[in-house]
Amino acid sequence: RNSGPPVKNERGPPQDDGAINPGSNLFVTGIHPRLSEAEVTRLFEKYGDVEKCQIMLDPHTKESRGFGFVKMVTADQADAAKEGLQGEVIEGRTLSIEKARRSRPRTPTPGKYFGPPKRGKYLLLPLSYTIN
Repeated sequence: RNSGPPVKNERGPPQDDGAINPGSNLFVTGIHPRLSEAEVTRLFEKYGDVEKCQIMLDPHTKESRGFGFVKMVTADQADAAKEGLQGEVIEGRTLSIEKARRSRPRTPTPGKYFGPPKRGKYLLLPLSYTIN
């Protein structure tokens, strides 16, 4: 046990220029899988200029995961879009909109994404393996 004065951690959190959201990036859930980024952009353009719209896709199937990010040009436009579209039902799905915690998605880490387990695939254990 160290009884000396506390040691300051020199490393600290990694600096990430995109880590802080200035308020213009929205996290949107309840996006129907049939909606394209262009269609979602059109919904938000009623409230201002859309800088970027990104619907998150399953890396294996390339199908929509039902959520994404919409970055408006200003925080005021983002606030207006959030207020105007919150709870709207589009194609039978209810939109939920929150300020994103980050200004942009995380930088992907190297390596293979395995994702959730696939239906119909089972873990095969050797015959000598016993479960207690």
